[in-house]
Amino acid sequence: MKEKNNTTSSQNFSVLLSTFYKDSPEYLSLALESLVNQALPAAEVVFVEDGPLTKDLYTVLESYQMKLPLVRVPLKENKGLGFALNIGLEKCSYDIVIRMDADDICYRDRFKLQYEYLSNNPDVDILGGWAHDIDPQGNIISERKYPTSHDDIYRLMWTNPLIHPAVAFRKSKILSIGSYDPAVVRRQDYDLWIRAAVHGLRIENLPHFLIKYRFTDNYYKKNNTKVAFKQAVMGYKGVKQLKLPFYTKIAVFAPVLRSLLPVGLIGPVHRLMSKFDPRNKKL
Repeated sequence: MKEKNNTTSSQNFSVLLSTFYKDSPEYLSLALESLVNQALPAAEVVFVEDGPLTKDLYTVLESYQMKLPLVRVPLKENKGLGFALNIGLEKCSYDIVIRMDADDICYRDRFKLQYEYLSNNPDVDILGGWAHDIDPQGNIISERKYPTSHDDIYRLMWTNPLIHPAVAFRKSKILSIGSYDPAVVRRQDYDLWIRAAVHGLRIENLPHFLIKYRFTDNYYKKNNTKVAFKQAVMGYKGVKQLKLPFYTKIAVFAPVLRSLLPVGLIGPVHRLMSKFDPRNKKL
C-alpha cells in the first residue's frame, strides 16, 4: 500500500466511484458536491470513467478537478461496474475505501462516521449504513434502516442487507476474497457480500443515515426479470453455502415475481413490499 502524507484537512482513506455515458450530469454534480461538503474530506477520490463519456459528464468532472482530490481512471471502453470497480480499487492508495455511486448524495458526516468507526474497530471488515431513498427530484420517499450487528446481517444475507453505495470496506480484505466478479453484470455487491460472509469477514451497519439513494424509472427497467432471476439464483447458492433456513431458498425468488409486473406498478409494489421487508424491522 502506498503511503501518502496526511494533512489536517483529510484522513487516510479513498473514495471509489464509477460513471458511464448514460449517467446524468446533474446527478453526478450533486453527488460530487456532497463529497466537497464532507466534514472529513477524503484524501483521494478515485473516479473510474467506464468508457468514453458525454461532453456534459466531462464538463462536470473538469469543474470538480480543483475542488476534489480526483484520481481519474479512464477506460477505453465500457466494461461494466464490476470490472470498473476492480480497476479503481487497485488504484486506491489506502486500505479503507468508501464506496459511492454517481447519482446518490452523501450526508455531511458520512465519511467521518465510517472512517472513525473502522479506525477504532479493526475487526470490522465491511461497514454499511442506512439510507433515505429519494425520487428523481430529490424528495425523500422512504427510508431504509437495516440491521446493524454482524449476526443479524449474516442471518439476513439472503436479503442483501447492505446498501452498496453506503458501504466502506478494507481493500486488503476485499482483494483477499477475489474482489468484484466482473462476470456478474448486475448485483455485483450481492455476490461480493455473500462471498465475504462465506469467508468469515466481519460485516456491520452503522445506525446512521449516510446517503440519499436515488430511485428513478430507469432503476426498475434495469432490474428486469432476467436480472431478478440471476439474483435469485445467486441468492439460492449463497443460502446453501451459508446454511441458512430452508424458507430462504424460496424467499430469494420474491423479486422475480415483482419483476413480472407492468413497469408502472413495480415502483409502488416495491414500496409496499418494503413495509414487510425483514431488513426494515424496528431495531
